[in-house]
Amino acid sequence: VAEVLWRHLKGQLGGVRESVHLCDFPDGGFAQTDPVLNERMNLLREIASLGRSARMEAKLKVRQTLSRVEVTLADELQIAWLKKHDDIVRTEINVKEIHYASGASPFVEYSVQPNFRKLGPRVGPMLPKLKQALATASGAQLLEQMTLHGKITLSIDDKTIELDSEDIQVRMNAKAGWAASQGKNCVVALNTELTDELIRDGIAKDAIRLIQDMRKKRRCDFADRIEVVLKSSESLIQAAITENREHICSETLAVRLTMDESSLGVELEEVELADFSVQLGLKVVSA
Repeated sequence: VAEVLWRHLKGQLGGVRESVHLCDFPDGGFAQTDPVLNERMNLLREIASLGRSARMEAKLKVRQTLSRVEVTLADELQIAWLKKHDDIVRTEINVKEIHYASGASPFVEYSVQPNFRKLGPRVGPMLPKLKQALATASGAQLLEQMTLHGKITLSIDDKTIELDSEDIQVRMNAKAGWAASQGKNCVVALNTELTDELIRDGIAKDAIRLIQDMRKKRRCDFADRIEVVLKSSESLIQAAITENREHICSETLAVRLTMDESSLGVELEEVELADFSVQLGLKVVSA
């Protein structure tokens, strides 16, 4: 494709090589980069990545909508900009609300577990002061040091003591009802409590995935309009489909979504939706 495009453009460019494969890669215009925007986007990507990590730890599917995410930042200067791009984070993590704050996160706790049996012979008489230093240190800062550098550095009586992962373990634990993950610039905590509405919303998103998968399987064109049958005797599934019918149709280009297969006369396939067995079928009605 690159070669064909090059040959079409060659006559208009003038003085160029015969083949695009004989050309050097162009130099990047690094002088035109925006360092502030890069920093902001890196922070936004970090928040999204930590949110997905917290989901995995809590074993919550990405398609399961959650009520809110709490982002606690080390630097509050970016909060105003982040709020203008809430929609990106909400979409990436699949949450309804996102709140920002700075300082220590109230949704997590830290536990510091030194290996005194190993540290005792190393530090000798400084062990009591080391215990005190660890007890008063910020768990968040200790975990950040360990994550970034693979070790923790403490100063006791003008002496520097380095502790690695064999000397000490620093763990972050989310409080009940939350799942959390910590990065270089922030702590991201997800509210894991699921209401009936959130569960139905998650089922609807899973239904969209199943319909899209069937579109691919039936080799539908991307512009094809379809009619869909999704049959289930489960009241939860029925409520989720009824409540989110308009959204499901808009996402799958369905002009009709029914739970009565007799009205369409299509072949149904058994699939799994929200741990229930349901029957799904579709037919193309127009392009």
